[in-house]
Amino acid sequence: MNKISLVLIALALISQIKCQNEEVESDFQAYNKWRSKNKRVFLNQEEETYRQLIFFENLNQIKAHQNNTEATYTVSLNKFSDYSDEEFEQIILNKHIQRFQPDIQEEQQPKENLRKAVSYPDSVDWRNTGALSPVQDQGWCGSCSAFGTAGVLESFHYLRYNYMVKFSEQQLLDCARQAGFDTHGCNGAFQQDYFKYAIKYGIVSAASYPYVGYQTACKNTSNLPKYFPQSFKFIRSNIPDIKSAISQGPISVTVDASNWRSYQGGIFNRCSRNPQLNHAVIAVGYDAQGNYIIKNSWGPYWGDKGYITVSAQNDCGVLRSAIQVVS
Repeated sequence: MNKISLVLIALALISQIKCQNEEVESDFQAYNKWRSKNKRVFLNQEEETYRQLIFFENLNQIKAHQNNTEATYTVSLNKFSDYSDEEFEQIILNKHIQRFQPDIQEEQQPKENLRKAVSYPDSVDWRNTGALSPVQDQGWCGSCSAFGTAGVLESFHYLRYNYMVKFSEQQLLDCARQAGFDTHGCNGAFQQDYFKYAIKYGIVSAASYPYVGYQTACKNTSNLPKYFPQSFKFIRSNIPDIKSAISQGPISVTVDASNWRSYQGGIFNRCSRNPQLNHAVIAVGYDAQGNYIIKNSWGPYWGDKGYITVSAQNDCGVLRSAIQVVS
């Protein structure tokens, strides 16, 4: 090999190394900017190094998605970007929703009602109508079912009485298990138990019993004003019934949110074809194509101002376990 060829090879290698170094530098800049924005503090250098490695892995996945020209939704860094998939599912998602048995739906509704034809408009969106409280942040607590329950009760109360009251997720988190319901604080619950608790004991305002992000001892609410819903029902697992229910007001649904972590906007269509229900949210509408508009409880800086639009063709389990307050 002549001298010129060796020089050309050397220049190519130097260029490749330079590009790699520039990419590494860019990744570290992204990490430092993200860490500052999210105010991350670590116990020691070992913990920070571990989080960095997870962050870079998640960053590479985001870059790959951004380069996918066929993607129907966008992704971005957010507060979950230094958590592994396993940590995200263990800490943020709900460990107890899967115990729900779908045949309860048939028990909750009279057979004659199941045969009635339902009607619904082409599209519904309860955002910007006054019927929804601001997007909340459950924090590092698996309390999504408390938020899903309180949020639906808020909307029902607003649509019936024409004024919004923000209800207490913390009361549900603290008090339902003490009252004998099968709930597990920050380790999750099924909304059915929280709705039953609210019907029996009432729910107070968030102003009088604010959210702290972890389970505490149940406070005495005997002297506080309460709202007592009277009944709820499970909605049959089909599109017409779900859309009809949403057209009457926001409903509580459970979904497979395993892949939602980095969602930013667009039509999300990356759920398993066999969804494993692990997160409680609120269905607040659907568009003309049938895609579902979902209010989440991961704060207003996640997703599309705290919301996600889920594909009608890959609905993450929206149809499987939906609850509507009826009185």
